[in-house]
Amino acid sequence: MDDPRPARAEDLPAIRTVCALAYAEDPLMAWVLPVRSTREDACAAWLGPALERHLAVGHVDVLTAGAVGAPAGDVDEVVAVAAWRPRAADGAPEPPLRLPRPGGVLRALVGPSRADEVLSALAATGAHAPARPGAYLNYLAVHPAYQRRGLGGALLRHGLRALAGTPWRGTPWLATSDPANVPFYARHGFAPAGAFTLGSDGPRLTVMHGRG
Repeated sequence: MDDPRPARAEDLPAIRTVCALAYAEDPLMAWVLPVRSTREDACAAWLGPALERHLAVGHVDVLTAGAVGAPAGDVDEVVAVAAWRPRAADGAPEPPLRLPRPGGVLRALVGPSRADEVLSALAATGAHAPARPGAYLNYLAVHPAYQRRGLGGALLRHGLRALAGTPWRGTPWLATSDPANVPFYARHGFAPAGAFTLGSDGPRLTVMHGRG
């Protein structure tokens, strides 16, 4: 397997698609977007603007079909992605208005009151941040056709190494709503640091801290 490479702007449609397909059965997405028949498109629409922002001010790595030894097809097609939000991004100047915005898309998808409930619930994650927070792993996704080949682990290790030597260093952290993900992240040095239920009827979100 070749090393991950930095994502490029032209990768955004494929990155959006990989995330939507990978998160189709994720408990968080099932709670936010309960209609299964439209969830993948809705997920891609909701995450698209956030992923674009990550490409501008975050740290995004991808693996392509060619990098993982796919025998055929488009070897440049993105099949796995890791998107980190550095601490510095929280204080970065806002770019000129670009539509759509993530919150606006969610309001269009599920209605203003439901969107506000979801966004408020997700904001509670910040209460479980490390004392010296580093980059936040916002998305780690592998196309379903390429799962269970070690791609997620390769991206995670690569990102941790790359971020360790930058001004974004600190304690890396993440949150997951899928209990099956907890042992995976534990194998890569992350430990549970708190958990809470999203809203009144949502899934349990586990916050994990890495070594910082």
